[in-house]
Amino acid sequence: MVQPPVTGLVSTLSDEVEELPEDLIRWSTYWQMCWEAYPEAKEYELQKVLVEGKSPKLQRQSDRCFRIQAASNENQKSQGLLNRELILLMHKIQLGYRVRAVLAQNRVSEWSPVMSVGATTATKSNGIQISITP
Repeated sequence: MVQPPVTGLVSTLSDEVEELPEDLIRWSTYWQMCWEAYPEAKEYELQKVLVEGKSPKLQRQSDRCFRIQAASNENQKSQGLLNRELILLMHKIQLGYRVRAVLAQNRVSEWSPVMSVGATTATKSNGIQISITP
């Protein structure tokens, strides 16, 4: 294992809202975690960290950002993003990810700190980035 760990972790939330017939909306909130490039990294490995413990299955990718859907619902437009905060809170408590760099000769860096899904380290304008599709 090589020091230091992956650093510069930044997590954000973004919302996508689709208008539906009968004054309904379908919305999704996406959580994204990005990190600084690691010197000589070939790829990165992500590990899911649950309340029950760390997943033995690792996900490899070359990208320096990881994005998942953290909340979604379909409801009356007048209700806005119904239960969004509650759904995100449940994820913050139950699910996180950490990342490490994969180097040449199957060497790996130390793991980054765990980032909770739904938690943010940076905000975009008012903390929510919304895109509406008709």
